[in-house]
Amino acid sequence: MFSEGITDEDAAKVVDETADNQLVAADAKLNFDDNAAYRQKEIFTLRDTTQEDPREVAAAKADSNYIGLDGGIGCNSNI
Repeated sequence: MFSEGITDEDAAKVVDETADNQLVAADAKLNFDDNAAYRQKEIFTLRDTTQEDPREVAAAKADSNYIGLDGGIGCNSNI
């Protein structure tokens, strides 16, 4: 029923099938571009920073960006 990589057991946790054979997602993760915050204020009030990298949250508060890389390397910019 599902493509390779997604088992029926995995899919049963997040997908349901309607009576007319339509698949419905019961769970999802959405990402919104930070540049849209001024236009999508209601969406951004739902932001849960506990689910984000604390370094990225701290950088955002300083109007900067932080991108964590493997090991002890990171990129901090204010582009």
